[in-house]
Amino acid sequence: MQRFKSQFISCLACLVISSMSGWSSLALAGDPPKAPVEEEKKPNYAKEKGETARDGTVFKRVLKESYDEPKTVPKAESNPSDPKTKKDAPVKYDEKGQPIEEKEGKPAKEEKKDDGQAKPSKEEKKKDAKKDDSHGASKKAEPTPSALYDPQVIKLDLNNRPHTPVVQSNSQADYFLCNKTISKKYQEIVFNEINTFADRMGLPRAQPMPCMVKISKPGTKFPGAVFVEFYVDEQAAASCIRLNNCVSARLLMLYPKDKKAKTVQEIYRSYVLTDERKFRRSSFCVSPDGQLLGEKNCYVSLHPDWLFN
Repeated sequence: MQRFKSQFISCLACLVISSMSGWSSLALAGDPPKAPVEEEKKPNYAKEKGETARDGTVFKRVLKESYDEPKTVPKAESNPSDPKTKKDAPVKYDEKGQPIEEKEGKPAKEEKKDDGQAKPSKEEKKKDAKKDDSHGASKKAEPTPSALYDPQVIKLDLNNRPHTPVVQSNSQADYFLCNKTISKKYQEIVFNEINTFADRMGLPRAQPMPCMVKISKPGTKFPGAVFVEFYVDEQAAASCIRLNNCVSARLLMLYPKDKKAKTVQEIYRSYVLTDERKFRRSSFCVSPDGQLLGEKNCYVSLHPDWLFN
């Protein structure tokens, strides 16, 4: 009896195990099919001997895969008769908001509006170019500077005259303004020197304005000589400029070292200060470097043997 029971229990266990395995197989059959595993592409090794490592592994170069060049696809020609390719032209309207009708498939020409911004024609451009050329030709060319006087000191033309117009003229000289002719720095230097000599002589000091450039006329004692004049007051300025009667002179002559030279020369400063009321008159010569060469004019200072010439 016991033996029968043990066989029955073993058979029952086998049935249970087999039923369970059947259910598991059914569940697996119901799963979705898995995608096939792609095989890895084998590298394209170069046909060469390669290099052998210590462990015997042979290393070779892997070649790049060759791809075909892309081919150009011819563009399909559009058929104007095809309704699919035909596009409706935009409707144009006039100033009153009315649509503009087209004639024979061609849009009507729009009237050109004259808003003052029309592009100039070629003929107008040529005329404007000619006008510009004429204006450019009418401009005066810059005069040739003096070959004797340094333009950093005083701006003179080839005839040793200022570029500015004549302000006043008398029988002896023409007068020009210092402005735009003599540099401000040089004007300050000579103004300070002339007042230094005035203080030394005990005479009234000159005023900074007016400052005049005087060019002597032909037939005078120093024809063509260039002077710079200052004045003690307005009355003295009017007497010197208009009447050529300088009661209180405060002037200097710009004296080139060599007047016959054809190159820019060093400019010496020859001062003359007078006061007819006090019967005083003195001359001073200053070098281009600002050194006092003596109480005499620069001609005598530069030519000590002038009496024997």
